[in-house]
Amino acid sequence: MIELYNFGARGKICDPSPFCVKVETYLRMAGVPFETHSGPDNLRKSPKDKLPFIRDDGEVIADSSFIIRHLEEKHDHTLDGHLTDAQKAAAHALTKMIDENLYWTLVYSRWILDHNWIIIKQMFFGSLPFPLKLFVPGMVRKNVLKGMKGHGIGRHSNNEITEIGTWDLKALSDALGDKEYFFGDRPCSMDAAAYGILSQMILSDTFTAPIFDAARKHDNLVAFTTRICDKYFADLG
Repeated sequence: MIELYNFGARGKICDPSPFCVKVETYLRMAGVPFETHSGPDNLRKSPKDKLPFIRDDGEVIADSSFIIRHLEEKHDHTLDGHLTDAQKAAAHALTKMIDENLYWTLVYSRWILDHNWIIIKQMFFGSLPFPLKLFVPGMVRKNVLKGMKGHGIGRHSNNEITEIGTWDLKALSDALGDKEYFFGDRPCSMDAAAYGILSQMILSDTFTAPIFDAARKHDNLVAFTTRICDKYFADLG
């Protein structure tokens, strides 16, 4: 059985990481049996110091993209096998837009906006012993900002970052249209990636940010996110 290592559910969202959500959504959509090992301590076990990773018959695979590719190949392309080559190309491009661009607007909203940083600080570092809690949170936040500047998005203003995310959300909304899933009436791995990020923006009531408001203005994205939550994560209530 597949063993999935993640952070763990928060309310009706199966994980605060969109990449962990992406992998778990894929597994649920594909009907692949799995068991979950949750907790931030899993970061120390990960070969890439990030979550998620899986253990499959003793083999450890890290990074959501490599995990899904591995699962698709092992299980005879369960989710993506029905796509045409052109659809696979479009799905790949949309997934990369989510993972490499829209994701960073989520990071900015949580870690850099001061009112959300207060929540993140308590969520991730509240249990640290004194005096670690005095300086570790600030160090991590500086590293997050450094990573954002290295990516490039951290060099923009608050309004520009929101605008960048708004463009991506419109692209997703336009691509989905009035379809049940992005490529028709059957899900694919790109739908799992889209739910991974949209669940954080649309379903969560923990954080507030302009980019979350922008996501909720797209009725079809809200309906898509709600449908997947109801269909595949009913057990989280």
